[in-house]
Amino acid sequence: MIYWLDGVFKEDTIAIDVADRAFLLGDGVFETILMTDGVPAFWDAHMVRISAALSALGFRIEIDRLNLALDARRLVERNGLAEGPASLRITISRGVGRRGLIFPSADNQQPRFLMAADRVAPSLSDTMRITLSSYMRNAASVSAKFKTVNYLDNIMARREASEQGCDEAIMLNHHGRVACASAANVFIATAAGEIITPPVEEGALPGIVRGVLLHESDAIGAPVIERPVERELLRRSDVFLTNSLIGIRPVRFGSGNAEEEAPNRLIRSAQKRYKYLLENDLKRRAGQF
Repeated sequence: MIYWLDGVFKEDTIAIDVADRAFLLGDGVFETILMTDGVPAFWDAHMVRISAALSALGFRIEIDRLNLALDARRLVERNGLAEGPASLRITISRGVGRRGLIFPSADNQQPRFLMAADRVAPSLSDTMRITLSSYMRNAASVSAKFKTVNYLDNIMARREASEQGCDEAIMLNHHGRVACASAANVFIATAAGEIITPPVEEGALPGIVRGVLLHESDAIGAPVIERPVERELLRRSDVFLTNSLIGIRPVRFGSGNAEEEAPNRLIRSAQKRYKYLLENDLKRRAGQF
């Protein structure tokens, strides 16, 4: 695999220092971006989100968005992923620091900037199988507000789902309300004709697809709103998950290979609108290369 580290394309397997804080302490942030035919989807939104995380967490690093996008395209090309969908992972570590939790002052930091690309595995089913996780989402944690490399709770929730024959796990917050899935945002299409999703204050990550849908009420034909979601509502409503790689995917509880039902009207409408916005964003971005 060819990767990109601090502006240089590399093909060896050694990328970090043994004293790197992301490796030792989880002191880093990341983004996962869909690349289609070498073009990054919703690139500007991803750059806004990772820049906000870097600023809030005291990282001293500036991102040249245009040149980084060009290098992302070169990266997928060098890995033979220029056609079709690919996953681009951007990881930024605070770098090497002295032993202990205190990180270097902004002027003394030397962050490491890594990009890697991989194939997107094809979906075997349009409907994802989900379970309710026993692992909680700490809505008050800084790790819930940004995509940091502290992902152990999410890892354990996904492992729990896998052991139950499911694809994803819904995580509750300390109030017992819905926060998010292990690697996706949760949306509820209610019988009242609304599409609701938990607020960030409830432990939901401010996802990119989530952000897109929250501005699309008129086009979808239903209010798309943030509201706390009680766990009981999951069983009484149609549920779908979103993230940059899966897009919009309906779900059902439990494992097994039961016959799938077509998504309800609101989910189909959301999928149609998102597909349109994604295709237009890719076309616009492709013209910049």
